[in-house]
Order: sequence, then C-alpha cells, then structure tokens
Amino acid sequence: MNLATTKSIRFDAPLTTREPTVQSQPDRPVGPISKVVGLYQTIMRRTLEHFFPDSVLDVEGDRSIIDWDALLAVPSYKLTDDADRLAIEIDWLGSRLTFQPGSPVPLLPSERRMIDVIVRAVDFRFRGLFDQDLDERVERFHYVTEDLIIADFLSPDTPYRVPAALEALRLAALSTYENRRVTTGALLLGTDHDPTLSGGENLVGAPQFNARLTAIKGFHRLCDGTRTVFVVNQDGDLVRIADIGQWAEQTQAEEPPAHLCPRLYQSHARATVSGGHVCLVLTPAQDIKVFAEGDLMFSFSDGRWRLLDIPTKFGIWREAVKLSSDGGLARRLFQAALNLSAARVGALLVVVRDPEKSIPQLIAPVDRMSEEVAVDDPQDPENLSPRLAKRALHHAVRGMNLLQLEPTVLESIASLDGAVVTDPDGNLLTFGAILRISAETLELGRSVQGARTLAALAASQHGPVLKISEDGYVSMFLKGRRVWEF
Repeated sequence: MNLATTKSIRFDAPLTTREPTVQSQPDRPVGPISKVVGLYQTIMRRTLEHFFPDSVLDVEGDRSIIDWDALLAVPSYKLTDDADRLAIEIDWLGSRLTFQPGSPVPLLPSERRMIDVIVRAVDFRFRGLFDQDLDERVERFHYVTEDLIIADFLSPDTPYRVPAALEALRLAALSTYENRRVTTGALLLGTDHDPTLSGGENLVGAPQFNARLTAIKGFHRLCDGTRTVFVVNQDGDLVRIADIGQWAEQTQAEEPPAHLCPRLYQSHARATVSGGHVCLVLTPAQDIKVFAEGDLMFSFSDGRWRLLDIPTKFGIWREAVKLSSDGGLARRLFQAALNLSAARVGALLVVVRDPEKSIPQLIAPVDRMSEEVAVDDPQDPENLSPRLAKRALHHAVRGMNLLQLEPTVLESIASLDGAVVTDPDGNLLTFGAILRISAETLELGRSVQGARTLAALAASQHGPVLKISEDGYVSMFLKGRRVWEF
C-alpha cells in the first residue's frame, strides 16, 4: 500500500460503513471496523520494514480483543525489550509483533527510540480516525507517515515544517532544469528569527516553503543545496537565500561540529550544532539528507529513510580498530569512508591485526607492497610486466603511513578497484588489491550479492573492515559478519 495515497481521503468527515449501527454509536466501532484494524496493523508492519528493511517481524496474537474505550483515550501500545536487547515485543491493537534486527547484534539506543517513534506515530494516526477531539488529527493526514516520523524523531517546535519541506524536496527530485537534475536545500530555523539578520520580522508577503513552490521553474535553480540554501522561519515562511558556509560561520563561530560528517556537508552539520536548526539537502545523487544537532541524522535513498546514527557507529568502529589513545587512524579511515560515500565511490578499507599472519592469506604476492623497485623489463623496455606495473603504482605511496597521508590522496587510492590494507600502526600495506577469499568464506557467502561484500567478509576474519558501496552505503564487517550499515 502506498501511504501517500491517504492524502486524498477526507478523514475529518464522519466515518461511514455499511453497518448503520456504526453511525448511531461512533464511540464504539463494531462490525466491519475490524478491517480497519487489520489494515493499520499492516501499515504498522510495513512502516517498521520501511525504516528497518532487514528486520524480521513475527506477527502473533488475537487482534479481535480490543478495549475501545481505553484505545481512544490514550496511546494503546506497549514495547517490551528482551534481556539481550536483540528483540522488541510490540503489543498493539490486540496483536503482538516481535521485532528482531537483521544482524544478531543488540539494538542501538537510537534504533530503540526510532521504533518507539514509529509505533507512536501509527497509533496516533489510527486513533485520529475515530477520536475527533484529538489534537492535530487532521493535520497528521496531510503528510506522508514516514516524513512525520522523521519530524517526530527530531522533535522540532513546529513539526509540520519538516514534512512540508521534505515534500517539496521530493517533488524537486522528480524534476529537471535545462535537462539537469535539480539540487536544492532548506535551513529550518529553530530560533524566532534569522540570527544573521538585524530585523526580527520577515518581510510581508513571504510564501510558505512547501510543494507549491516546485511549480515555479526558477525555484529549481535558486539554490544548489551545497553552497546555498533557502532559509525558512518557524512559521514555515521563506525568509531568504543564504550561503550555508557563511551562515554557519556567523552563527556557530564557537561551536565546531562534534561529529564526523562528509566533507561536502560539514557546513550544513555545523549550522545545526546549536539553536535547534534543521537543514535539509537534496543532493546531486537525488538523496535527501537531514542534519540536526550538528550531525547528519537521516538519509532518504532507494525509496526509504535510513537512520544513520554516525557517532555511535563510529564509536563501534574505533573500539574495533583500537590503534592509539586518540583513535587517529580509525577517524582517518572513517572520514574517508564518509567522503567516498557522498561521492558515490565504492571502496574497501581493511585494518589487519596481525600482518605477518594475514598478508600471505589475504594478499597475493603481486599485490603486496614491498621495498622492491620496479624497473623496465630488459626484454621489452617500452612495457612493464603486470607484476612490475603493479609495483610501479605502489611506488607513488610506498613506505607512507595513513596518518601522514593527505585525506584526498587516501580517497584517491581507495577509489581504485580492490582494497586498501593497513596495519594497526597505520602503515600502508597495499592498495588496489584483489583480496584472496578462503574456501570457507566462499561457502559461507554463497548467498552474498556482490564481490566487494564477499571480499569484506573474507577480510573481516583478519580485522575490522569498512565497505563503501557505489549506492552510498557504508558497512562495517568484523569476524565474518556485518556489524552495522548506514
């Protein structure tokens, strides 16, 4: 079911069914209303699967036993965690759903909170069908449920600015301007007025920042989203166009970003460090990125929203690398992964714990970086043999440490087909290497799609691995399994 289709339905009108008793007793639904219950239980399951596509949802229980008086009075759901935090039992509308993540790892606190927000949003929407005294019941039906969930998670003072702006960006993504894809962005102010302007009031006649603006052709080229964004006040009105870098510098001069972020969007993250501002960007790849609290929090791609929680996942990566007290190498590799992801460049970054043991098993001799210098083949001085050609490329960074290597150089060598492999001290062992895969890993990975994923599984037996896909996903692998993905 496409949730967006519900926007055309008049939910503020009295509910009518074929049973006349429903109209005479609207406070206690009977008869065909069970179909509505079943429908919303399906919506609940599909909404959870939207945000957690790899999750497993088992539905059980008797959905016909419902206390309607209690249902319409207060939220009627209950979440129960198991002892290992590997699953959550959801009791709602007389049914029980057991939610389990796709990977056998405990749910992160942000994921646990996300599940609660999803269940509360769907429950509120269901109760809004029947309780006409429920606050903002009609407004909730004006927007897509998933966008409302994003707004609820961010908890802004004016929640409907977020779904209205997201709808505008989504429509812009379907448009072109002079045969080019549209990119744009919006900065939703958390303060009463724009702190970079001397006047406190917006100019008279300001339009609302919503989907209607996308009908204006020039709208598609006023802001590129990367350097310039629309500034929107707390009433949802368009204030002005701003350079996001200068705006962040003026308002957050003493508040540097606390979290890692792709290089291209560091100003967007910085702009939201304090003040309750939210920044939305439609990227050249037609993704929608959401920044809040100084962090890249959500990304919309492949038709679904992803909760990123970059700080927590970086903490897991840094703990796995365990290189030095300040985690310099872990941070350098993670930042490179974020930059490559934003550029839609695939890569594989491997840290081997025991180089002497792992290199013979993981890297073929021709791919190993050694002190041997490549020289011309005396039999054919105009060409290098494949072995010597590889060594000639190695010469460009031979003997270098990733902690001293410029970030852009690291990203360049990581963009080649193959893997970048380093030891725990940051010494570069090889790049562009096609990794060896053991028979056991081949057997284990028969169902794995993609050579890069299979190589990541194999390399993770020797140490932590970051895999960056050309779709923009970043995954961490360790000990033959995927630990997280965003």
